[in-house]
Amino acid sequence: MSVDIGMYEFLEYFISRPWLILVVFLLYVIMYALSVMLTGPKSGKNPFSASHIKPVGDLVTDKQVRDRVIKQRFKLSKVPEQIDDIVIGSGIGGLGAAAILSRSGHCVLVLEQHDQAGGCCHTFHEKGYEFDTGIHYIGKMYEGADNRVLIDMVTGGKVEYPRMSDIYDVVCLGDPSKVKKYNIKDERKAFAEELIKEFPNEKEAIEKFMVMLKESRSYLMGYFVLKFLPKWLASFLSATGIMGLVFRPWSKYTYRSTKDVLDSLTDNDDLKAVLTYSFGDYGVAPSKSPFGLQATLLNHYMGGAYYIRGGPSEIALHAIPVIEKTGGRVLVNALVNKIILNQKGRAIGVEVKTGDGSAQIFAKRIISDAGVSNTFKKLLPTEVAQKSKIYPTIKSVGNSLSYMSVFIGMDGSQEELGIKGQNMWCFNRSDQEKAMYEWLDLSVEDAAVSEVPLMFVSFPSAKDPTWAKRFPNKSTCLIITVGRYEWFARWDADKVKHRSDEYEGLKNRMGRQMWNQLTLICPKLEGRDDYFEVGSPLSNKYYLGFDEGEMYGLDHTINKFLPAAAIQLRPKTDIPGLYLTGQDILVCGFSGALYGGMLCASSILNRNLYNDLTKVVKEVKAAIKEGKKTA
Repeated sequence: MSVDIGMYEFLEYFISRPWLILVVFLLYVIMYALSVMLTGPKSGKNPFSASHIKPVGDLVTDKQVRDRVIKQRFKLSKVPEQIDDIVIGSGIGGLGAAAILSRSGHCVLVLEQHDQAGGCCHTFHEKGYEFDTGIHYIGKMYEGADNRVLIDMVTGGKVEYPRMSDIYDVVCLGDPSKVKKYNIKDERKAFAEELIKEFPNEKEAIEKFMVMLKESRSYLMGYFVLKFLPKWLASFLSATGIMGLVFRPWSKYTYRSTKDVLDSLTDNDDLKAVLTYSFGDYGVAPSKSPFGLQATLLNHYMGGAYYIRGGPSEIALHAIPVIEKTGGRVLVNALVNKIILNQKGRAIGVEVKTGDGSAQIFAKRIISDAGVSNTFKKLLPTEVAQKSKIYPTIKSVGNSLSYMSVFIGMDGSQEELGIKGQNMWCFNRSDQEKAMYEWLDLSVEDAAVSEVPLMFVSFPSAKDPTWAKRFPNKSTCLIITVGRYEWFARWDADKVKHRSDEYEGLKNRMGRQMWNQLTLICPKLEGRDDYFEVGSPLSNKYYLGFDEGEMYGLDHTINKFLPAAAIQLRPKTDIPGLYLTGQDILVCGFSGALYGGMLCASSILNRNLYNDLTKVVKEVKAAIKEGKKTA
């Protein structure tokens, strides 16, 4: 008992003196840094340099030329002889890690199961239309921004990011035939002023919300640190409360849900709906997401929302030559069946499905961008996976929702159709969460004939300044809503594009319902659909490789951001030689997966790439400032 009391008094002494806790924290960090420098493995070469950023060139529009880069089919003869790293999957998390490691001199082989590299950055063509699939807008892509400099390290600066409309999102609330529209602006002051204009009686609540947004700008730093520090140190700092004291935004806004925070500010359901409208960007309802995540998302677009000139496939087109420069390759139609372990349990290679069987390829390290669930439930031996500390984390966090998508090609220009370079978020009720779950609880037959409660609408053709020249008098639209794998599970075993008429009928009725609701909001679109294709969770499973067509890999509920999961979901696994990259180890979205790639490369190279990136960002900003002076 005396020991317990003594420990209690000891902790109370520290807690009552926050400055002392901070000193202890800093000493631990310094000790860790010294231990790495004096006894740790030698750091790899710095992959980042301002010299990597080259001028943007002319857009490559010749399909054959592009396909020779992004559609290199797998053949054993194309596999490099001496491989440092094999990356499973070519999403931006995989390509990002591969390109960064290549900048450090590594020979990297990227294996993609689809027929085109890029993951959610890929595009496809049908009936003379080009469609994007997963990248609809990106924040913080202005010159000199950290995000921009990092992606320039991956692509050599060859990709341009046009800024979208200052009203980058429009929230549509209510009956589609008479919706109330709310404009979301991309500057902090304008955003707040627009909200106050629409909700004059809620000025106090809005001002408090803006203060919370400002506090949350460094929210992800605490989450990032939990993954960067050694597990023992991260666990110690979390258990003692030091993490919460040093990284206040993370501790303040991880344990409170988005709904809880907004309920404390206002009773106005319409205002709450507008402030949480973009929860579809991470796929978690407001009652289950940490407020810090929603705040981070809104902050992400303060300063502009951006698209990609020429479409998202530009990313893979220009990242692949960076990987090839040091002898690496990016090969498609390369389905990895399993990760090969040696007798000591180290990951040493992969088995790839071939036309007449399989082939084994070996490397010093294996990096998985296939998702944590796929990696541990499909690619590793069950007995090995279940012994990993990551395995129970997969269950505690869970997988994200799936989704339905509708791709529409329209005969008409942007001007004719009255569409803009912005997104629309459409909700038929202000109680979005209740409406969503009521719809998801329906049978597939009932859902197919019911009004869809929420829709994300994008007009990719209006965001790309090169579109009108490449595809004159044509436009595209993408509509996305949540969906359930269970609705279509009975047809999972059927061959893709050869499923039953019942399956086609159900998904097409859902797609047509979504289109009909949109044409009520945008009447000029009615009758202009020239191409119409609906994707279900089974489509997502086939093209993206997720087990149940998950939208964002692991779910982004509060559990994912708590220390227990955050510390385990990191690049370096407890299986020697196996690393993880992409959205599952950080957060979803283009930027989240990209930084997941940097975090993975940082772990492999044993160096703080965030510091290296910061130095290059300073160089780039100085050059921009100097250029303005001499202009």
